[in-house]
Amino acid sequence: MTTLPKLEETNVNYVFEIAENILQNSTDLRAGSESEENSRHILLYELMKYCDETNEQSFFAYPGAGSLIHKILCIGLIICVILFSISVDNGYVLPVAVSLFLNIILFCVFAYKFIFDGNLLDRIRPKKLSGNILGKRYAAGNTETRVVLTAHLDSPKSIRNLLFGNRWPLILSICSVIGNTILFCSQLAFLYTGAPANADIFEALRGIALMFMPFYILSFFLISYKKNASGVSSSIIPSATLVSIMKQFSEDSFRFRKTEVCCLLTGAEYSSRAGSYAFAKKYRRLFSDVRTVFIPLEEITTSEKLAVFFKDGSGAKGSAEVASVIAQAAENLELNLSKESSLLGTASFTPFSNQHFRACSLGTSKKHISKSVSPNTDRITSVRRKTVSDVGALIIETLNYFDS
Repeated sequence: MTTLPKLEETNVNYVFEIAENILQNSTDLRAGSESEENSRHILLYELMKYCDETNEQSFFAYPGAGSLIHKILCIGLIICVILFSISVDNGYVLPVAVSLFLNIILFCVFAYKFIFDGNLLDRIRPKKLSGNILGKRYAAGNTETRVVLTAHLDSPKSIRNLLFGNRWPLILSICSVIGNTILFCSQLAFLYTGAPANADIFEALRGIALMFMPFYILSFFLISYKKNASGVSSSIIPSATLVSIMKQFSEDSFRFRKTEVCCLLTGAEYSSRAGSYAFAKKYRRLFSDVRTVFIPLEEITTSEKLAVFFKDGSGAKGSAEVASVIAQAAENLELNLSKESSLLGTASFTPFSNQHFRACSLGTSKKHISKSVSPNTDRITSVRRKTVSDVGALIIETLNYFDS
């Protein structure tokens, strides 16, 4: 169905030129930082050349709240294990009751913050000013559909990849959940049986709980509190790719017949997806005039195995229609694409689907090892030109489908 050429080679080169420019002028893409602002201004300047209309939106975010809450949770789990161990030794009720109560609170905080992306707890950190930028290219005729292509401006916290490389965060997460579940059941059983001192069964359960302590300690040091990753594959390359698509449309004087194409670059995305939520809430009514579709780009490391993400860890679902259109476009281009869901937390499409927009995310399959959180491996040279070309072609083909 392709009515447009794929992303031209000159525009693929343009992606890497923009990426280099951002990295040279923005050393740390922390949400609300001067570097994020520099990156936003660079991309805004480029978008103004190729779009019919550009807008900037400012909002407040609380950078670093997620990593701080993560560390507090790890400390809380360690305290729970210690209190339970004291109770098993002495038959005390109070320490294990406190431990159980604390465990319940920790679980609620974990679910609220890291599964459902709640942001009320973010206020434990100082607020910083961040922003979104939006560029529009109007349709040639009457607009019947609006497609908003989305990428991020900030980068995630750096993760220390210890023994098992980039699989280490997943291993620690699974082990921590298992350990905490065993601890919770042990606490309930201990109280139900009257808190017997030195009972063999609870001595064994205490030993199992203590076995998981190293995972909580390692989890505490997993996320760097001060250092951010470079953001090449998670933010810079996806943002530059979207701008290059708008550039190609402008230079070819091309407009879709009945589809308005927008490029949305959100700030503070790795701070509870603050940018996406701020935009979705503001534009819920403004964008209700025609059918509006959001396609956020996730991390892009390779095009050998792409995926659309239509369900997240909180249970929120994206648009099956949008996912099918992207899948059909990928099939036309003979690209390998699967439909996947996020195991934990929210996906990039969630803020938009929560406001009743049609949305699903596009990026490299999660089955491929993530590089976006490692400053040692996430470099411009790690993203091939073919990857950018393939992703650009897939987006253009998807837009053709929506216009037809």
